Amino acid sequence: MHSLESRSVALDKAVFVISLDTELAWGSFDRDGLRAYERYYSQVRSVVERLLVLFQRYGIRATWALVGHLFLRSCSRDGADSHSHVLQPSYSWYPQGWLSQDPYSSVETDPFFYAPDVVEMILGSGKNHEIASHTFTHAILGDPECSRDVALSQLRESGRLAREKGLELTSLVFPRNSIGHLDVLCELGYVSFRGLERNWFRKLNSTPIAGRFCRYFDKLMAFTPPCYKEFTCYRKTAVQRWLFDLPASMFYPPFGGLWNLVGLSRRVEQAKKGVAQAVRNKALFHLWFHPFNLASSPLLFEGLEEVLASIDDQVQAGNLESLTMTETALYLNSRLEPDT
Repeated sequence: MHSLESRSVALDKAVFVISLDTELAWGSFDRDGLRAYERYYSQVRSVVERLLVLFQRYGIRATWALVGHLFLRSCSRDGADSHSHVLQPSYSWYPQGWLSQDPYSSVETDPFFYAPDVVEMILGSGKNHEIASHTFTHAILGDPECSRDVALSQLRESGRLAREKGLELTSLVFPRNSIGHLDVLCELGYVSFRGLERNWFRKLNSTPIAGRFCRYFDKLMAFTPPCYKEFTCYRKTAVQRWLFDLPASMFYPPFGGLWNLVGLSRRVEQAKKGVAQAVRNKALFHLWFHPFNLASSPLLFEGLEEVLASIDDQVQAGNLESLTMTETALYLNSRLEPDT
């Protein structure tokens, strides 16, 4: 990574952020996702619709991190709607090629790879929400085999497609939470990214089995999730915007597999603890999940609504603000001491 200047700044009010990794098949095509999650992908559009209703009901300003390819209505390998100009990563652990599952067809034929209707659904719900980047094809930017040129090309294409909708992408959620090429984000004018959750077991995450056990145990016990008072921001030159790391606080998990051991009440209790901690410390509570996660059980909507209702209570009491990632970054930027 190119050398970056960094600073820190403190938050002086309680903030709630929710970011949604909106990716459909692009999020797991390299992990046999089309077979494993097809029944969930088929429900994503109805999940998004229900989420938008919930967010409107409780005044939530969400950040929707969309894979850029979902903006497309169709694409072809070599035609006028080809995206062959966009550089793709080449990972030794995925020798098939990163576009090996791209159907080169249309939303009518392959709705798990194209979702312009989802984009329009979000845009049509009002100005409360933010559309953020999740790269163009869910490229794992933090992987050592993903070059700077690939990162730049992926983010430029996502930005170009967003501008066609009158949008400016200024926040990024890294695919697989794999952070890399922050200098590229600075260069392109991003102001925030979702950083890694600073949980009690983060030092064990390098050991897959121990990290996985701790993730389940953390939810089972409903430990208070981390909330954040201090934030780090980066830039390459004095003329660029500051790029803020807005770390995750809590993943709202699906049902299925070992997650079935974690009851709905534990998920809700943990999220409410995060809200209370944010209010108490005037800090950030950052919740996240994938829309398709909610397709695993209708109970998850019930639990989420209970959490959002508690957030709305705090907002109405003047104790908390619901902001997008970019809004949070801009507020933190306003609190930076002027350059000397």
